[in-house]
Amino acid sequence: MKIIESISQANAYVTNLKARGQTIGFVPTLGGLHKGHQRLMQRARAENDVIIISIFLNPMQFRKKQFLEYPSNFEHDKLVAKETYVDMVFHPTVKEMFQYVEEIDDLFRFQEDEFMQRHDEHFVIEAQDNNGIDNLIRVPKKLVYQLDGKMHPWFFDGSATIVYRLLKILQPNNAYFGEKDIQQLAIIMRMVDAYFPSTKVVGVATLREADNLAFSSRNVRLSEEQRRAALSVYRALKHGENLIREGESDAGIVLNAIKKIIEVQPLVKIDYIDIVDKRLLEPVGQIGNDIILYVAFFVNCIRLTDTFIVEQYKK
Repeated sequence: MKIIESISQANAYVTNLKARGQTIGFVPTLGGLHKGHQRLMQRARAENDVIIISIFLNPMQFRKKQFLEYPSNFEHDKLVAKETYVDMVFHPTVKEMFQYVEEIDDLFRFQEDEFMQRHDEHFVIEAQDNNGIDNLIRVPKKLVYQLDGKMHPWFFDGSATIVYRLLKILQPNNAYFGEKDIQQLAIIMRMVDAYFPSTKVVGVATLREADNLAFSSRNVRLSEEQRRAALSVYRALKHGENLIREGESDAGIVLNAIKKIIEVQPLVKIDYIDIVDKRLLEPVGQIGNDIILYVAFFVNCIRLTDTFIVEQYKK
């Protein structure tokens, strides 16, 4: 397994693979690798000649405190990657990826200035912002101001920006993302359609632990009591799904039923909850198409999310 830190070396590695006609499967990660990431890698291994993963903790996707506390261990991550038969790990420094940024705090500071010139439907590439971030991807209004983006639109600009850079460097045939982060997946799919026609984005179903808690790097920070409390969200979403399967079409009724189950748990605080159309990400009043049940929540200041996709609903 190769470890590459520089963009130029990664470009050379990929160019060699392309010259030999090999297909590349790519899994971008923030580090803190777990079985959910391994599932993505295994899917990539099954469908491509070569697997590349990136391990890059992107400051643009975090508040500073969250960034500093992110549970990532590169030595552990290398072992996980090797066990999953990864061919190359791209592990660049922040300076390698953001060459015009003077200080890491500049990558947090961009969050404070909401971009007012967003297009309704098209991505905008900002040549360079006031903080030195070049080729900053601005996500369209219709995609960013839904779900988590209503409160944290900058997160998706940061995510889209780094994925755009990684795809330009690594030129994969297929890129793999988890469905748990469903808004990110929808945004990346649209961006790739617009800028990377030779790359296919593959969504992979959420992997759950034995007790049904969705895999997350942050799960290791939960005590046993907090973990039991977090599982109330899974039970609530499952109840909401069952209501829909049984014929309930009023989204308000389903949302209230989900909230009641979660709110019984004093350790869980709902950050955001909604039911949205799977394709458009827009909230629905009446459930008639494929939809997403989505909850973002806190357990003792640890932020987690869970997602259920309810497809092919028929009344």
